[in-house]
Amino acid sequence: MFFSVVLLMATDASWKGKPISQWNADDAKQVLSNSPWVKKAVVTTLPQRSEAQLRDGGRMGMSQGAGLRALDPSILTGLGGGKHLVAKPRKRQTLLVRWESASAIRSAELKVGDERAPAWDGDYYAIAVYDVPDLEDQKTLPVELKKAAFLRRDGRKDLQPLRVDLLFDEELATVVYLFPRSEKITKEDKDIWFVAQIGRMHMAQSFHAEEMEFQGKLELATAR
Repeated sequence: MFFSVVLLMATDASWKGKPISQWNADDAKQVLSNSPWVKKAVVTTLPQRSEAQLRDGGRMGMSQGAGLRALDPSILTGLGGGKHLVAKPRKRQTLLVRWESASAIRSAELKVGDERAPAWDGDYYAIAVYDVPDLEDQKTLPVELKKAAFLRRDGRKDLQPLRVDLLFDEELATVVYLFPRSEKITKEDKDIWFVAQIGRMHMAQSFHAEEMEFQGKLELATAR
């Protein structure tokens, strides 16, 4: 029964056999909910810090103070050799993470009329984190979030975002990370880790370059 379900899921991805221009609404919904450009990232929420730790590390823990050790890539991704210890998390949740700049994602959003899709301009690798709770619309917040995120590839320098945009919808926010395309990401990079700290929330989500190929082309960004 299990293998029948897996086979059904694999064959049900109707969008894979069509050019983007021929996708219908069902194809687009599949791409936006279950495709290589869309992940449900496990988020670790660290315990509340004391006032002294907040003073030492900055209000969001974005400096190399009390909170940022949890952002060490060797902790979150297992890519390093460190043996750091992180405080036991209070709770775990998932957040939707989408590789927004892929033409497959942009086309799917247009096809279904996704009103929540973030608007941005420029030649970037764009990654959006949806439905982030407990953020306040503060002027310094984009700068703090920018300092605490990167793309990691094995054997290459971490790629830092040039900009972070915030879209607020009542009590939730969409955080859009815009990374420079001056350093090209290729299929040879294999696993691409998106690592971010948002307040007390930490995530490390991998994207697989080979899986993000569509009809023989790596789909990571389109000129806008």
